[in-house]
Amino acid sequence: MKNLTKNLGLCLTLVAGLSAANAAMAQEDNYRFTILTQTGVDNTFWQTIKRGMDDACADYKVDCQLLFNQENGNLQQHLQNLETTIAQGVDGIGTVIVEDNLYDEAIARAVDSGIPVVTLNVDDTQGADGNARLAFIGQDLFQAGYEVAKGLLVDMDKTQPQHVLLGLARPGESWAEDRIGGARKYLDEAAADGWNLTHETIDSANDLSITGQRICQYVQGNDKTTAVIGAGFWFAGAGECLRDLGIEKDQIRMGGFDLVPILLDEMNKGYVHLTVDQQPYLQGYLPIQQLYMIKKYGLSAYDANTGKALIRPDDVASVEKYVGMGVR
Repeated sequence: MKNLTKNLGLCLTLVAGLSAANAAMAQEDNYRFTILTQTGVDNTFWQTIKRGMDDACADYKVDCQLLFNQENGNLQQHLQNLETTIAQGVDGIGTVIVEDNLYDEAIARAVDSGIPVVTLNVDDTQGADGNARLAFIGQDLFQAGYEVAKGLLVDMDKTQPQHVLLGLARPGESWAEDRIGGARKYLDEAAADGWNLTHETIDSANDLSITGQRICQYVQGNDKTTAVIGAGFWFAGAGECLRDLGIEKDQIRMGGFDLVPILLDEMNKGYVHLTVDQQPYLQGYLPIQQLYMIKKYGLSAYDANTGKALIRPDDVASVEKYVGMGVR
């Protein structure tokens, strides 16, 4: 974990150094950049992305906004926000692509009209081959799902029956499908390699209380469940009802994604065993930095993989400070 913290420090130092150097050259260019998401404002993870965006906008002296959805997960509303942003003639756009075909025409039209568009957090599953966006800043979601499953099984006995519940938070949305697809791939490989292992996928939703209820209802009906993998952080909501059911800590191993307070709290209580940090601060900072460089200096966009650091209970103390700062 020391290396992870050191690497994060180096990465943030690099960002700070770049921003300081370029902010010194920044004029009042009156650039307007907009980032859009399909989630609601109550999404804790996206508040860290907003913190990164806000810091970049201050460093580069540009006008920025992050458009949340009024209704969480309403893709048509997200598309309409994108259309409105394009019509406003902003200087650059960062957005998620959570459905491969829905945004193709709008983004191509924006790029053709001279508005650079980069994706963050979630990309078209075909990357640049599937959409006209210029670059992607975020995690390799499929690989991260693979690593979660691999990391969660490390301390489990391959000779004993293991049944893993996979929580697909938003069926049909590429970020959830990719993460659970990666986890499923590793579990299938493990079974082929001699593990006594089965798995099942359910629609687990992306709401802490609803997800918690669905996981606990599944566990009640499937008492052989030994592990849970969630596509986001909402699976941590199961901790309370698992305790109510009399499930002891470590009896069911749980893993998923992101660093948010409830997940870290459940780690401390022994009900979450693994999570993956994709560094959302960088997913907010780097798109603004790139859009500024494109508009100011004509530089090209570039992909940035923001990582797949595995965080375990022993690591909580060393990351909580950064979570409190709003940068992890």
